[in-house]
Amino acid sequence: GLNTITGETGAGKSLILGAVQLLIGGRAGGHLIRRGADQCDVSGVFDLGVMPAETRAEVERILQAAGVRESEEDLLLIRRVVSASGSRAFVNDGSVTAGLLRELGSVLVDVHGPNEHQSLLHPRCQLDLLDAFAGTEALRRECEAAYESHRRLTAALSAAGEAALSPRDAELLEFQLAEIESAAFGPGEESRLLEQHRILTHAQRLIEIAGECSRGLAESESCITDQLGPFVRLLQELSETDPERGAVFAETLDHCVATLQDLAGDLAGYADAIEVDEEACRRIEERLQTLHRLKRKYGPSLAEVLEQAEDIRRRLEAAREQDARQRDVRRELTAAAERHGELCRRLSARREEARAVLAGNIVEKLRCLGFERAGFDIRLSEAEAGPAGADRVEFLFAPNPGEPMLPLRRIASSGEIARVMLAVKTVLTKADRVPVLIFDEIDANIGGRTAVIVAEELLGIAAGHQVLCITHLAQIAAAGQTHFQVSKQMEGERTTARLQRLEAEAREKEILRMLGAATDSAAARLHARELLATGAPEDRRAAAEREMQAVDCGAGNNS
Repeated sequence: GLNTITGETGAGKSLILGAVQLLIGGRAGGHLIRRGADQCDVSGVFDLGVMPAETRAEVERILQAAGVRESEEDLLLIRRVVSASGSRAFVNDGSVTAGLLRELGSVLVDVHGPNEHQSLLHPRCQLDLLDAFAGTEALRRECEAAYESHRRLTAALSAAGEAALSPRDAELLEFQLAEIESAAFGPGEESRLLEQHRILTHAQRLIEIAGECSRGLAESESCITDQLGPFVRLLQELSETDPERGAVFAETLDHCVATLQDLAGDLAGYADAIEVDEEACRRIEERLQTLHRLKRKYGPSLAEVLEQAEDIRRRLEAAREQDARQRDVRRELTAAAERHGELCRRLSARREEARAVLAGNIVEKLRCLGFERAGFDIRLSEAEAGPAGADRVEFLFAPNPGEPMLPLRRIASSGEIARVMLAVKTVLTKADRVPVLIFDEIDANIGGRTAVIVAEELLGIAAGHQVLCITHLAQIAAAGQTHFQVSKQMEGERTTARLQRLEAEAREKEILRMLGAATDSAAARLHARELLATGAPEDRRAAAEREMQAVDCGAGNNS
């Protein structure tokens, strides 16, 4: 509903704006603390249950992202405490930053007054308003999703590129793997080659040793087997005398002689089998050199060379998979870019269609609000493609004929900006999701019929929002569905500001004060009651009309 706030100049109405500013993350300082007090404490309760579903969802998203506990019974509790050492902020009894309050404030409250942070002045907000009027929210969400997909794929492609091998690295790895694989060695090969190499390099000596041993054992004239002949005969004689023990001795010696003869034959065969093959020795040396070179480069052992080869295979395979992934991501990225570009073009077309219509509707509202010859336009220009499309929006305003159209943010008068905002909010009242609107100085430089129209527009907006309007005009104050008065009071040597809700006679008295009329003026009272009846609900209006009729009759009799 429409809540009007009135009072004498300097009564303290700005305290209300200051309090709300603190709740939505405004700057805090020691000057806010009352003299003699330790701190300034401001608390506010926002009823999420009566807000648009989208607004409530956005609030809950912000709270969840910040790790703040959910609201109980649909009530959002915000508190700001300012002390000499600084300020602290709390949401649902959880400590938060002032930045979080500002984020919540951008969703919950729009303040339009002198030197205030006004969302209407920001191109991003203007773009949101144009989209709300054009009904492109669903299309814009698609655009945001497409942009996020494009951003995600771009990051994936970058990550894949970082993980991929450069052509030079891939070429080096392929060369290394080919070098290892071309050697085609297996486990135990090196030890076998070393053994063969030792034999080949010592072949002549091995033949000499084997031959000499063979001859000494069984082939020469004084060989060992011949020298054992006498002993064989003696043991045979022993066995004839002592058959039991002698036969064992004789048999054992016979076995030794046979073993020596066999050994001599084996050594002769060994010597015959050995070849002095310099070419085979050279080939083995070359093979060993190849294996030693691989160990120096990839070892230090051949087992580790094989492990290195397996690691290179894995890296090359991963690189091939990464290359394939990059090709897939590039195809997806191209499709995502085309999708995002198409959505940007569709958004631009819808915005272009709505731009002139919205500007025309706002101009009509501005004329009703006292800007009879003001100019208003919406400029749409190309911007870097992003989640909201590829458009930059600028609201242009010329309050007086002959003046050039300038961006709204360059208009100095806060009263003008407030009325422009009122016109915009009225046109977009159904689409606007910010639940709380605060207007200050909206009545600057207006009066008469324009003031009545402003009051009507405020009532129209208040049907779907909570509107707080600080005003000096009786027409606007009387339109309020709830009326508050701010007054100064002296308590001892201290001055305090008091806010009270006005009803019935107290409200009529305040309207009389705002009209500048004497309280005993019957005509002024009639005017005040007429204003109150015009802005009142039907039941209160009917009662006020009956009262005015009674006053009219009394006035006629007195005359």
